[in-house]
Amino acid sequence: MGINCENEIEIDFSFKGSAAVSGKNPDGWGYAYFKNDSWMIFKEPFTENQFELKDFQLNFPTNFYSNNLISHIRFASKGNKTMENTHPFELELFDKNWAFAHSGHLTIYKHVLRYSEGIEPKGDTDSEEVFCTILTEIKNLGHLVRDKEIAIKIEKTTKELAKEGGMNFVLSDGEFLYAYYSGYKSLYYTELRPPFDKNIVGEDNQLWFTLFVKDIDVQIGIVASEQIIPEVEWKELQMNTLYAFTNGKRTKFLI
Repeated sequence: MGINCENEIEIDFSFKGSAAVSGKNPDGWGYAYFKNDSWMIFKEPFTENQFELKDFQLNFPTNFYSNNLISHIRFASKGNKTMENTHPFELELFDKNWAFAHSGHLTIYKHVLRYSEGIEPKGDTDSEEVFCTILTEIKNLGHLVRDKEIAIKIEKTTKELAKEGGMNFVLSDGEFLYAYYSGYKSLYYTELRPPFDKNIVGEDNQLWFTLFVKDIDVQIGIVASEQIIPEVEWKELQMNTLYAFTNGKRTKFLI
């Protein structure tokens, strides 16, 4: 899930102990929120049977103010159950801090990976490898690159990677939230506009959150693998198309 807001809002957020899917327990989870030009990242891997033994709703700070949030629940397909392999991942580029979370599994893809100095995986997941590849391609554009050029490069690089398997992701530099749907399972988005007469609550078997927006004039864009907020209009992302949100609104760079 990714949330992008026009201004900082108060957020309550927590994972839930019922996050198992089809009888399979998660291998880790984490979230990151943007504050003072940095990502505050909280994440934890799980070893065998550890999932059932913990009270997860007490594990993380659950209340904060931010304009960007990325969360992820990991069901490992490649890489050990370690902190380094748990999403979200973070890298610095062009004096910005970038956060990334990926859903899917790539197969024969090593030939399309590209790294540069300082942008190299710390773990051994395909997810972190493609994150480094995307940022390396952005880095190659140069420091004075325009926002539209960055979006075009992300989409081009991701389309190449998506030929090798599932490439759903959310990516943010703290200003823009980028999202991509390769056709793997599902990915939806919604744009919420004021006025709000009550706070926004989202919940499923994996997480819950409250966005404290009652009587606040702020626009919000949300990308999620499930339609987690009832009674709002959700749209499925178009396959193999990069979506970008800033100030809570979708920015159509590539149209």
